[in-house]
Amino acid sequence: MTCPYASVIFVNFFFVTVIRLLLFHQSPLHVIAFQANPIQTKKIKGHSTSIETNYDIYHTLTARYGWLDSLFPQIDPNQSAKYEADRKRNFPEQYPATYEMSDAMVESDDDDDIDDNLNLNRKKSILRPLLKQTQLEMRPLKLVYDANQMGWSAQAFHKEVDGKGASIVLAQISTMEDDHYRYVGGYNPKGWASLGGARPSVAAFLFYGGFILGNEKCDNQSNGPSFQKLRKVGGGGLACGRDDPSFGISFGPDSLVIGLQNGRETLVQSKLGPYFERGPDNLPSLFEGGATQLIDLKVYAGIYGEEEDIPYSGAVMDMTSG
Repeated sequence: MTCPYASVIFVNFFFVTVIRLLLFHQSPLHVIAFQANPIQTKKIKGHSTSIETNYDIYHTLTARYGWLDSLFPQIDPNQSAKYEADRKRNFPEQYPATYEMSDAMVESDDDDDIDDNLNLNRKKSILRPLLKQTQLEMRPLKLVYDANQMGWSAQAFHKEVDGKGASIVLAQISTMEDDHYRYVGGYNPKGWASLGGARPSVAAFLFYGGFILGNEKCDNQSNGPSFQKLRKVGGGGLACGRDDPSFGISFGPDSLVIGLQNGRETLVQSKLGPYFERGPDNLPSLFEGGATQLIDLKVYAGIYGEEEDIPYSGAVMDMTSG
């Protein structure tokens, strides 16, 4: 007959062993020896916790003290920092967006669409700094959707952007204040595919800024646009809130929404805080009153070779934060 206390004794022994392993970094044989004869003890010199154990049994059962430390050695802080830097370089979109601007230069950015209203003919080059620590940072870009040329509708939008992978949206607001054109936009690392549901990514971000009318200078700098990034908050879920073929752009459920719906084709709405941060200006919305009208909407995506796979051009898992 099985001893009714056998299971209790075993569980007690198991938990004591685990606790000592976790708290005192003792080897299992060290713990067994201590529990086998805790009365006849002597200290092992050099043990960080000065735990007493049966030295004779311990010395007999293990040839080397501290085997657990050898199994899980301490990582050199310098090596750890290098590993983290390498990982961030190789897998940049496993991390939230950086506020830093890229100084990367891609030759193809010089060949761009011309915007006579702003006297700016290099929109790809002004977007390039925003793409630091993204999969598009060094990849040539192409204009895949222009609402004024291809139509202000969800159908026209998805016809051009679906399956193109990571994309960056640039929208121009119709109002001008203090002789500035206002721009807003966002980076969608997972792109669109008209598969329904949401497309998550912790690396998604929104941005806003402006240009001085009739001048290539911007708000605070003389060599590029004055854009402020707004990071995704609360993990990566709902970064792209909707990927429906009958709906346009939705960063979060409500952070930046350009629905491209009939009768409201140019309407843009925004509520910041729940899904994308409010930023240093603590903005409740990207627009005064939470909504306004657009006069221009463009989407850029990467250029890929014939033999290259386009990341996230199809379905994505909607159960992670990355």
